[in-house]
Amino acid sequence: MPVDYTHEITVDRAFGDAIHLFTPKGEEAWVPGWKPSYIFPTSGETREEMIFTTGENDEATFWTCLKWQPDAGHARYFRLTPQSRAVIVDVQCRPENPHRTRVRVTYRMHALTDAGRTFLSGMTQSSFAGMIDEWAGLIGALES
Repeated sequence: MPVDYTHEITVDRAFGDAIHLFTPKGEEAWVPGWKPSYIFPTSGETREEMIFTTGENDEATFWTCLKWQPDAGHARYFRLTPQSRAVIVDVQCRPENPHRTRVRVTYRMHALTDAGRTFLSGMTQSSFAGMIDEWAGLIGALES
């Protein structure tokens, strides 16, 4: 049975720029240790059906972009960590004013193994919100 979590943050970026922070290349600028290996396209250009990997060992994760609508501020990814879980990550941006964007992040997680069930049982709405709030802080540090 899937588990869903949603949380919203605000970033000090114009609507047209904000969604690009939530692409594999964009996250390289603000996510500590984020180093995707791009399979297709090898440039890492965000597009539907792109394929890349992150992590290693039990956290080795395969990703693809299911939906890429930058003009609408929308991206959806599927990530598969075979030793643990499958997750749909949905990011929706909407302008708050010309220089600020509201970002809604939703994870729909499915446990695949006992390790995945343990991982999901440790996740709460509060811990998920804390993780996404941390993203806002990391992105804010880019603007300093």
